[in-house]
Amino acid sequence: MNKETPIPSEIMENICRVIANTDTGLTGTEIGRLLAESLIEDIDPTMTKWKRLFNAFARNQNKNKCSNNILTFLSTAMQPVRYVDNPELFKHRLLELNKRLCFVGLELSENAKYRKIPTTTTITDIFSTSNKSSKNEYDIAISFAGEDRSVAESIAEKLKKDGVKVFYDAYEKASLWGKDLYEHLNDVYKNKAKFCLMVISNNYRDKQWTNHERKAAQARAFSQSKEYILPLKLDDTEIPGLNETIGYVDYRSSDSDEVVLLLKSKLKE
Repeated sequence: MNKETPIPSEIMENICRVIANTDTGLTGTEIGRLLAESLIEDIDPTMTKWKRLFNAFARNQNKNKCSNNILTFLSTAMQPVRYVDNPELFKHRLLELNKRLCFVGLELSENAKYRKIPTTTTITDIFSTSNKSSKNEYDIAISFAGEDRSVAESIAEKLKKDGVKVFYDAYEKASLWGKDLYEHLNDVYKNKAKFCLMVISNNYRDKQWTNHERKAAQARAFSQSKEYILPLKLDDTEIPGLNETIGYVDYRSSDSDEVVLLLKSKLKE
């Protein structure tokens, strides 16, 4: 792991106040254990929780000239498995941490991995980012035919590993169970993602469900000035309503690694 830039003291203090909040923060015992796991010396274990954490963070960062151990502490504290019985607490902590981390150009994803984002400089930027995040539950929604699942799955797994929020049906089995899929999928492809990766093939054109997803995605694309549908062609099939002039990636001369890199670059725009 490369050395990460030190976190300014005022941002670090805010982070400590969130993660060690009296009502919604970690317990003293949890703080001690996580400091040890993150290789941060607990220099003031009897102090108020947030001050204890701040002093430990500050000394470690000053010693190592980087924020790596602090970031490890935060990602370990936000491992989803810790919040199985209290998902609302997870959402609260994640939101509050990201309101601070955005000032150093980082965001912690729902699987506790970091990704680079444009550095926030104003309060307005914070709420703009928060509103965008709440609207876009997913970074990428993948629309594909069942026959092309191997392509979609390869891309989805690599995106997920890199901390990208991806809608891929195999990851949503519990969530989809019992839902009106016609209505739910329309909402996902129309409203819930930053981009729709459309895996285009002869199979895609002929399926009822992929046509439903396509129409929802096209409705979103029509309503905004910025690109939304990202076509990934497996063959030369033409898709109704998708102009031939729209830029695409041809999978026959590419692979899943390149597609993932391109998608991650797109998310940074």
